[in-house]
Formats: sequence, C-alpha cells, structure tokens
Amino acid sequence: MKKIISCFAATALIFSLSIPALAAGGFEKVNTYTPGQFTDVPADLWCADNVQTAYEYGIMGGKSDTYFDTASSVTVAQTIVMACRLHSGYTGDGTEFSSGSPWYQPYLDYAADNGILWKYDAYDVPISRAGFAMILSSALPDEALPVISNIEEGAIPDVPVDASYAEAVYRLYDAGVLTGNDSYGTFAPFSYITRGAAAALIGRMADASLRKAVTLEKAPFQPVAISQLQNRSSLKKSCTDAEFQAAYDAARQVVEPLADLSREEQLYGIAVALRYMADSGQVTYSTSAPHYNDPYGYFVTGVSSCAGCTRATGLCLNMLGIPYEHVNENQWSHQWCRVPMPDGSYWICDAYGLYCGPEPAPYQHPVF
Repeated sequence: MKKIISCFAATALIFSLSIPALAAGGFEKVNTYTPGQFTDVPADLWCADNVQTAYEYGIMGGKSDTYFDTASSVTVAQTIVMACRLHSGYTGDGTEFSSGSPWYQPYLDYAADNGILWKYDAYDVPISRAGFAMILSSALPDEALPVISNIEEGAIPDVPVDASYAEAVYRLYDAGVLTGNDSYGTFAPFSYITRGAAAALIGRMADASLRKAVTLEKAPFQPVAISQLQNRSSLKKSCTDAEFQAAYDAARQVVEPLADLSREEQLYGIAVALRYMADSGQVTYSTSAPHYNDPYGYFVTGVSSCAGCTRATGLCLNMLGIPYEHVNENQWSHQWCRVPMPDGSYWICDAYGLYCGPEPAPYQHPVF
C-alpha cells in the first residue's frame, strides 16, 4: 500500500486526520455523522446533507468536533486536499495520507501524479470560486460526472466562454454539481468560496443522488454601464450628465434587441436602425445646431452631422461591449466607426455613409 507523508499542524483540524483505504470502484464511508453534531449545521441548513456526505467520506471535517464553520473561506491547499481525496476515494487506490512538510506537500505530489490541477503561486491563501471549480473538476473523470443539465454555451451570465475556468465551470454545471447563485445561473467566479459552498460541491461530486439538474433562465439584457463605456469621454462630448443619460437610455432601445446576435448582425442592426431614423425624418442633418456632433443630438433633439451619427453609432457599440475607433474624429471630413471583428479584420459601421461591412483597406471607406 502506497503511503504519502505530511504534517498537518493546526490546519489539519479542517480535515479528517487520516483516511483508511477505500473500497475499489467507489467511495466508502469512513466516519459516522450524527445530525446536529456541528452546532452551525442544523438539519434544515441548505448544505446540511452535503456537509454530512463530505464528512462521512472523510473529504472534509469540522474546525472542531462540534463546529464546522460553514462561513469561512477555503484555501488553495485545502482545495487540493479535497480534490486528492475525491480522486483517491473514487478510484479506490488505497492511498493513505499522513505526514510531511509543508503539511500539504504529499497532496501536491499526489495531484501531480494523477492529473489534478495543483500548480499555484501560493497555497495558504483563499481560493476563488473559479479556482475551486478548476481544481475540483480535474479530480474526477467524465464517467463520474455524466451530463444531467446540458447548459447551453454562453448561458452562464458571468462566465465568458473563453475564460480559462469556463470549461471546468460548465462541466460541473452540466453534471449538476454547480447550480448557480440564482435562476440565471450566476456563478460569481472571483468571489471566495466558503466552506459551506465547498461542502455542497464535494457532497454532490461524491454522491450523485445529491446532484441537481438545472434549467437556467435567460438573464435580462444589461448594457455596459454608462460609467464604463470604453469611449465615454469622446461620446459625451459637451453633453451634461443628464443629456448623456438621456442619449444612453434612447440608445438602449436600439441595442437591446441585438444583444444575442453575432457581431456582424449587431453592426448591421445598429446601422439600419440609425439610418431609418434619418430616412424617416426623425433626424435632420446639421453642422451648427446644438448637439449636432454628439449622441444627444441624434437620439433626443433629432439633429446630427456625420460626427454625431458616428458618436451615436459608437454609443450603441460600446453599450454592447464592442470597441471601435472614431475615424477622422474632430476633423472637417467624413467620419465613421472602425470596428475590430473576431477574425482579426475590421468593419466600417456608418449609417450616414450608407455602408456597413468589411473595410476594403485600412482606413479606406468604399463610399468616401
């Protein structure tokens, strides 16, 4: 039987002091849990069943014999310990974790040998929910985490699909291990994870009967906040705060129906909506009326030059989180939005110039 040696010191109170050999092919209960033994885990606590499972399988223990401490944070080292114990319990490899220096070093060695994420710059620091999910996801194979929810890519509102932690988070959502903090599936990736939340995930990973299939509601559209607009200083121009807010509110009616479309469709949608305002007489051309060169003029007072149309377009782009460059800004020349596309190319979005599409050459407009 393989042995790994470590020294727990005071930190060891968080976990069981030893884990006997586990039965091959699955988890074996190694502790007896008495409901109410932890004074902060009443039977009706949301994570009570999960705490019991994590304790019975020897993956987590209390801070003392009578106190679990559901509210405190979990460190990187403690997360790796849990992941190693999950893996060992699932595989039934018979590993016994005992003493070493630092106390968690044997777990790092085990993690390195078994494909568990373990390389961090610091270990005695609180771990984020994203980090916790990445480490825990690496502890079990696909067959241990069958899909029961099948969450659509991009459905978790605060987990970008290209984030380093996205694959792990979606995997645990799909398996019913993660369920989100609300009906939209909000994950809060950069918040620290509590011991109660950690027990919930551990319990569901160890006991499939605790997993929860979820169907996420679509989160309501939230444009980029007015204070966070990338081109805010240019967009605001000479508007007062109240005028800029009025333009922002009006632009929201344009961008909200476009929120779930591709970038190409979003650009077309903005250009068509703003061109319609001009063609239908809602906006008249001017280079002298108040606000002719800002989005308040375009959306509220109904006057605009190409500069104002460009800023109205830019406001819509920024509200959707799309960056752009204001070409020929503050010049007596035609102006338009130059937009980077996902494939590395650039598009022109120009309602006044009657063109929305690929840039034929850098900073060249096909009409002007």
